[in-house]
Amino acid sequence: MNPVRVLVTHANTKLEKPYDEDSLEGKYCENEGSQEEPSSQQTNDSFDIDKVDEEDDGTFQGVPLSDIPNICQQSPTISDMKDIRDRNHTFLIKPFKYDSNDPDCEPEPLYENGTYVDEWDQDNVRLPCSQFYITKNGTQRWPIIQESLTKLQHLSETHMATMEDIKETIEECAGRKYEFNCLERLLNEVYSADERAHFMSTVLSNICSLALNVDKICSRPPPLLRIGSNRTVTMSQKQAASLLACAFFCLFPRRFNQKVGSEYENYQNPNFNTLFQGGRTGGSKWKLEKLKCIFHYFNRITEKMPNGVISFRRYQLPDSCLPKWAESKEPLCKIHITKNKIIEDIVGLLQVDFANKYIGGGVMSDGCVQEEIRFVICPEMLISLLLCEVIQPNECVFLIGCERFSTYQGYSTTFQFKENYIDQTPKDSWSRKLCHVVAMDAIAFHNRSIQYTIKNMKRELIKAYTCFRVPAAVIDQKSGVATGNWGCGAFNGNKQLKAIIQLIAASQAGRPLVYLTFRDQNLVMSFHKVYEHLSNEKATVKDLCTYLQQYSTLYKKLPLFDFILQTPVSSLYS
Repeated sequence: MNPVRVLVTHANTKLEKPYDEDSLEGKYCENEGSQEEPSSQQTNDSFDIDKVDEEDDGTFQGVPLSDIPNICQQSPTISDMKDIRDRNHTFLIKPFKYDSNDPDCEPEPLYENGTYVDEWDQDNVRLPCSQFYITKNGTQRWPIIQESLTKLQHLSETHMATMEDIKETIEECAGRKYEFNCLERLLNEVYSADERAHFMSTVLSNICSLALNVDKICSRPPPLLRIGSNRTVTMSQKQAASLLACAFFCLFPRRFNQKVGSEYENYQNPNFNTLFQGGRTGGSKWKLEKLKCIFHYFNRITEKMPNGVISFRRYQLPDSCLPKWAESKEPLCKIHITKNKIIEDIVGLLQVDFANKYIGGGVMSDGCVQEEIRFVICPEMLISLLLCEVIQPNECVFLIGCERFSTYQGYSTTFQFKENYIDQTPKDSWSRKLCHVVAMDAIAFHNRSIQYTIKNMKRELIKAYTCFRVPAAVIDQKSGVATGNWGCGAFNGNKQLKAIIQLIAASQAGRPLVYLTFRDQNLVMSFHKVYEHLSNEKATVKDLCTYLQQYSTLYKKLPLFDFILQTPVSSLYS
């Protein structure tokens, strides 16, 4: 079966892969966030539902956070795993039900007694333990990997492992040479003697064990979440840890080749080789900090393996569900606007990941803005790089239940790992943390003016609606959406335009909006002024879409908010 090849174009320009030096979607760039510097200062927080209504200095506008529906206040009702009969939902674990009275109960792999059921094809992740993973001379690679990892594990446990041993192991397992300057600097120069000794003698041994036992821990490969697939993969946190251990040792075959026509041209490379490389300047400075976050995760799971469950869901909006924007009478949703919080702080709402269409963006290279930071403080999200093909305009990816392990300070070039974070988010009945994140990718506008074309505004509107829409089966369980300046960094999106587009999408979906302006007090006030004006005018989704349609020819004359304030709804149709 030949690989699916898709030419993805935005605004008549093909955007290159994330590691292309000439691409806004690649290398380090402030691609999907504000150019401000938010930071996360929280640590060891127990979840307190009352905290969601705290506001700094009374700087918010709109309704209080307590008026926004929150899934932590009332956990969504979901079917038991044993009752799921959806062929598009793959479980890597046996049916499992979380019992808060027995929090140490662990999910079990789908197949028992160390049984591994192999799949080696273009619809599933090619795992390194497959008998079909062979070297150029026709021998199986897994025994080579096992021997090399077992040797390194022994060196680690006898306090003899060195950076050179890690390097040799990775290159022997992968059958190719890599550059390790960033990893070497972290272990040999940045870490203290105690930190280095603990990693080399304890954490490294556990990473080896997790990779060596991937066949027993996972018991089968997860399926790929391909374009248009509408599939979900559910796994245990331990299974995610095993897959990340394989990524640490760069064990996933064929993923380094992303040339046009290759099997994985439309996927990210989940292996850590690009994260390990780099010099002493530029992106390598914050690569070190990203590695600190990920290694802190490995340290935490070495101390105690979490026993929860996570899911990755790819969703494509059916054409039949596209709203008739020009006819919609949906009223404006509730809104809460603030400058002093960041998205991951708004617990219990759908949290928007300002994503790259290649999910994870530059997390494995020099990128260090909103998406990349979220993925390193919640490293289980990195599994999406292994699973997900490039996201299409009418698609999104949900990351459900991923645990947070780190706090940070700074942003972009000032990003730094700060300290440990104990994630006390409540769990659903599947043992997934009530943390729902949606990867929502914006268009990168090389030419700022083309974002005002009806075609591109419609694309962004459909994308946002795809992410915000609630399936009919759970229509009574709508939580709010936590978002902000989506695509307004190096992707050159206009903040006012993106605010209105997201307001339209949330209103059509019937979901309240929590809008985080990342320290932009002017946007807090101006957006709320426009919202109040529209509310007083009793504007509907149809009216807001008409505003955008008319503004597409006026954007050079005045800002969007001014146009709305100066144009009564009644005059739109005269």
